Amino acid sequence: MTTTLQPAADGFFHPADGDQVAALIAQARAQGVPLRVRGSAHSVEGAIFSGPLDGSRPPANAVTLFLDRMRGVTIDPKSMEVVARAGTHLGKDPYDPTKSSTWGNSLDLQLDQAGYALGDLGGISHQTVAGFLSTGSSGGSLSHSLEITGITLIDGTGQERVLREGDDELDAAKVAMGLLGVITEVRFRILPRFGIFGDQITCSTSAKTAPLDMFAPNGDPRSLASFLQATPYTRLMWWPQKGFERVQVWRAARMEPLQPFTPNPYMELGRAPRIAALAGCLIYTVIGNLADITAIPAKLKTGFFPHLEGDLDGEPDPNACPGTTATPGSHRLADVLAYIQRELTGSLRGHQLEAGPLHPQADSVVGHLHAFIEKHEGPGVVERDLVAVLVWLLEKLTQLATHLPGMQLVADELAKALPYVIAPILGVFVSDGTQTFWDGWRCGLPMDNQMDDQLWPTQFTELWVPLERCGDVMNALHAHYAGDGTAAGAFAATGAFSCEVYGAKKSDAWLSPAYGTDVVRIDVFRYGQDAPTDPRGFYDPFWQVLKPFGFRPHWGKWLPAASPEWRAYYGEQLPRLEDFKALRAEWDPDGVFLSDYWKQHLIG
Repeated sequence: MTTTLQPAADGFFHPADGDQVAALIAQARAQGVPLRVRGSAHSVEGAIFSGPLDGSRPPANAVTLFLDRMRGVTIDPKSMEVVARAGTHLGKDPYDPTKSSTWGNSLDLQLDQAGYALGDLGGISHQTVAGFLSTGSSGGSLSHSLEITGITLIDGTGQERVLREGDDELDAAKVAMGLLGVITEVRFRILPRFGIFGDQITCSTSAKTAPLDMFAPNGDPRSLASFLQATPYTRLMWWPQKGFERVQVWRAARMEPLQPFTPNPYMELGRAPRIAALAGCLIYTVIGNLADITAIPAKLKTGFFPHLEGDLDGEPDPNACPGTTATPGSHRLADVLAYIQRELTGSLRGHQLEAGPLHPQADSVVGHLHAFIEKHEGPGVVERDLVAVLVWLLEKLTQLATHLPGMQLVADELAKALPYVIAPILGVFVSDGTQTFWDGWRCGLPMDNQMDDQLWPTQFTELWVPLERCGDVMNALHAHYAGDGTAAGAFAATGAFSCEVYGAKKSDAWLSPAYGTDVVRIDVFRYGQDAPTDPRGFYDPFWQVLKPFGFRPHWGKWLPAASPEWRAYYGEQLPRLEDFKALRAEWDPDGVFLSDYWKQHLIG
């Protein structure tokens, strides 16, 4: 009689080895329920699980694995490869629910301490090795990549498949979204440890001193395509908002051979990252929910306040690479509001000097805000200017005072003002200048680790386009972001967040969005606490704008609503999709790994 395995108290199954994985696959097949695997949960929920979560618990009518007991690293200096068990994280996952992910058991640190490195890393290093590769994730380089030389997985029949270089099926398994089997080990090529040095330049997109012309045609030596090809590692953050139009160009090269040095780490949020992150969380949570301010308190309670309390307790930054960032000071709510007031005042002054006074309509709307506040709170409560009005509103909302008379009216008026005042608000976090840095590969390449997942939750769709279409794509996006030419029309197209632009080296993985060609990657961001929860209404114009250029999506991010038309489109862009479907049917004949999400979006 076969014993039915039971999930742990958290609802997940925690296998320790391939035999236990195979037993769970057999159990799922026998019960006729799907089996999926959770890594670090950095992908959209549907891409990971077989259905909606119950809080943090996986769907009840499914077998959902968590591979926290399948961690470990074996380095082979002779072959210059490393074998990592599938649940091993690249770096540290600060929000691992089992609290067992550490820098000490991470792949990156163990390699670094042994004198080795990986060729590239993504912008963050929280992911498990299997989760990172399964959706086609990549670093920001056309010169280097994370080279996978082998994968071991358990297929839908319980058979272990050991895939190595030269096996056609390895290229199928590299990007498979869990549809071919449960990965148990990944083998990577390694190289001697190296450091990086570089700089970040923040300037107007039209500045003559910018490192590139973002909208020059391919072939122009200053074009984006030329820049991506010439720069070993790079990432662009583009703020296209009307009246702001800024780009942040992060670029780096290797230091080889590596000599002893004291790191000067890149600081994405400046030298006061904790208070800047708290300020950003507060501002973005409020301006993203102005249509219904009653939603704001619950969102502040899950993101802003727990981190403020942690800061008061002197807890270290959970995202910091060890040894590179000091323990933060103690910041109270009054400190955060004072920081916003100071930085917004300076940003507003700089904005006026560069672009002239605020638009008359914005002045009028701020006047209306002031009038509303005086009517409901009394005269002399707040000064008649943008900074005072915004800080007053933030303070009231952090007091969870959404019930005060007129508060929703104040929020409605601020929403009208946003298209005209978004530039100085963004200037609180993005200021012109150059930052230089040098660091080791494991801390330097993941340049976005400082962006806390809870303070800066981000939704995005990530669209990869062949590099030869780069110039046309950038100009099409530029035109889209301009909207109808008005401030309100442009803001409707841009939103309040940025767009990230990377390159990625061509891949031989069948479902990689870089299959067979170097690509430019367009990551359209949206703050994760914004209303509405489903961002597809905002993303749909971008899917339509880039569709003629043959985009392929990052499979772990937001996709267009599933339809036969979009499945056909993906088939046109991915020459080996039908081969993948055939292999999936052979290795998983009962469809145990095939969730409704992937059936609807890709397999059909």
